[in-house]
Amino acid sequence: MEKTKKKWQFPSTSTLLMCVALLVAILTYVVPAGQYDRVDDPVTGRTLVVEGTYQPVDPHPATLSTLFGSLYEGFQDISDIIALILIAGGAMGILIKSGAIHAGINSLTKVTKGKNWMLFAIIMIVYAFCSSLLGMAEEFIGFVPILCAIAISLGYDKITGIAILLFGIYSGVGFALTNPFNIVIAQQIAQLPIFSGMGLRAVGFVGSVIIAIHHVIHYGNKVKKDPTKSLLYDKNDSSLKLDPEISEKEMNKVDLTTFELTGKRKLELIILAVTIIGMGYGTTQLGWWMHEMCAIFLAFGIVIGLIEFKSLNETVNTFMREAGGMAEACLLIAMSRSIVYIMSDGMIIDTIVRGIATPLGHLNGVLAAWAIYISQLIVNFFVPSSSGQAVVVMPILTPLADLTGISRQVMVHAFMAADSYGNMIIPTHPTTLACLGMAGISYNKWFKLAWPLVLKWTIWSFIILAIGVYVW
Repeated sequence: MEKTKKKWQFPSTSTLLMCVALLVAILTYVVPAGQYDRVDDPVTGRTLVVEGTYQPVDPHPATLSTLFGSLYEGFQDISDIIALILIAGGAMGILIKSGAIHAGINSLTKVTKGKNWMLFAIIMIVYAFCSSLLGMAEEFIGFVPILCAIAISLGYDKITGIAILLFGIYSGVGFALTNPFNIVIAQQIAQLPIFSGMGLRAVGFVGSVIIAIHHVIHYGNKVKKDPTKSLLYDKNDSSLKLDPEISEKEMNKVDLTTFELTGKRKLELIILAVTIIGMGYGTTQLGWWMHEMCAIFLAFGIVIGLIEFKSLNETVNTFMREAGGMAEACLLIAMSRSIVYIMSDGMIIDTIVRGIATPLGHLNGVLAAWAIYISQLIVNFFVPSSSGQAVVVMPILTPLADLTGISRQVMVHAFMAADSYGNMIIPTHPTTLACLGMAGISYNKWFKLAWPLVLKWTIWSFIILAIGVYVW
């Protein structure tokens, strides 16, 4: 009997991360170990790299213990983010059960008179401003199931819902106006006035948001018109509308018109708005971080649950069920962080950063600005944290900017844009992976949607950076 030849399939997101972890473990045997000296900066309160102090150190290649123990270290390293995802997921799950979000969207669709592109634009602009002004990103992970449900209910696929969220957030981060986690840290290290250069950043911000909105609407309209154009469509099995990873339950469209914006739901949405505004103010003005945000989300979930269910028992049970659904997302971001741990333990990150940055000293002008952008896209894979990347590369890029003859302002803008836009396509960024994990969307399918947008953003960034070279 003839055996059926099994068709090769692209690895799942978790398999891909395991392969990348194995690859970087091998790199610790190839890339020379080295490190920069680091000092505590009293201005930023962070540990900074000292430029010019790089030196080789004894090799520290990854062992089997390092490789297989890296997942544990990944959990340890981002335990605060995992806590936020579980708690925010549980709280937002209660809100979804209340129908308040569906009712709010139903009312908004009436205002926009069925023009879904306008609805998408409004939501994305809100996310963009929250990230640009307040640095909010992880706080919105809990909105993933909401946006997926909204996209499906309007006749799109759930990857459209993820795109509304992630493209909205990171369109605002690339040329952030006052984001305390990238522009503030970067300008402090570069010894620039805080928030300086906002005029050109504002132009970059507007263009970035418009490009993102157009990209989402263009894809969404294709899917709505012809479901076979969906990236989730299984072209190898005409009997399936979408890939098997999408359950029939998820495919059942929710009729938004059945959700009325009652007084109770209005109250729940007001509480949601107050919660988001409160977190934004607290993180930027009061020094709040994961501890406080987890506390707020938990309080938010309990309050919404008591309003909706009028039962503490049902509130807690719903919270536990919804939080449990976040387990896969937590595993994915821990796996992504384990990759960084392997490189850090092997002491090859500084070597890689130095190897990428050093050739930039031979360039000048616009080419130097563009090269810094490209270099940071690469560095972003190895150091996916925005603030973490700033404290590693900014002390190195600052003297390079002086050497190449471009202003430090341009250098900061190049770093920010690349750090933000690269987050859409690197398999080590925790926020992106958490959202994909919650939605059950594989990395390769997301990459197909995201990389053309990153290319568009890159072209736009090159234009803004070129203007910056001549302005500054």
